Amino acid sequence: MAFQVGNFKSSSSVDAKKAAIEAAKAASTGAKALGSGESASAIMKYIPAAECADRIRIVFDDSGSMSGEIENAKNGVVEFLRNCIPNQTAVAVHFMCTTAWNTVLRSDLPALGADVEEANLVLGGTPMFNTMLKAMKESPLLTRMVVFTDGSPTDKLEAEESTELQGYWGSDADTWRRSADVIIDLAKRFGGEKCIPIDTIFFGPAADYTQRQRDLLKYLSDQTGGFFMVFDPQKVNFKTAFKYLAPVNRLQLTSGSFRAALERGEKL
Repeated sequence: MAFQVGNFKSSSSVDAKKAAIEAAKAASTGAKALGSGESASAIMKYIPAAECADRIRIVFDDSGSMSGEIENAKNGVVEFLRNCIPNQTAVAVHFMCTTAWNTVLRSDLPALGADVEEANLVLGGTPMFNTMLKAMKESPLLTRMVVFTDGSPTDKLEAEESTELQGYWGSDADTWRRSADVIIDLAKRFGGEKCIPIDTIFFGPAADYTQRQRDLLKYLSDQTGGFFMVFDPQKVNFKTAFKYLAPVNRLQLTSGSFRAALERGEKL
């Protein structure tokens, strides 16, 4: 059965993938019912992460300004994981501030989702560029990056080395652009013939005072072939919207009108 969003209709191959996702969701539900001595692998056998075709690294903004929406954001990541295709997608989550966290790519996505839900996050600054740099360099190599943030980077990159800035108002667009160019260069270099796409999500209102942040994130996605979106928590349910970036649902973003609505932060 085909599904439709806006003017976009899925193909039969997507329907098959949707069926696989439903199986993964069932495994996720079953995993929560297991005893403490059991694991989700008792339900489904997961292949090594390096063998997965889609290797996605999520850069998660857990800065202090996210404190009011952090649980909502975590739920969005869990929903994203539930919409990934089992044994085709491996995911790692890279928190910007929380360092006591395993950033190894994992194919057992139900277990990863449970860990994200239980994560005790340490809210701090917004070292976005350095977190992206580490995620880009980790092995096995990613095939896609997803970055979401509600604030302004508090770090910068110079020839892949970092120094702290004085915060948002102490930086300028050129500083951000130079740091972004370091990441873009790596995405092109590591991607070989095809650049590693970087999807970027601005989490907050599409107001005039956030234009610099949105311009930065859109630059990163435009230069790497990724998608840019605005998730306004007053208009868009983060849990619902974030799932569109899962590989099987990402095809919907090829619809110009649908993608434009997300870029404007409109309610879907």
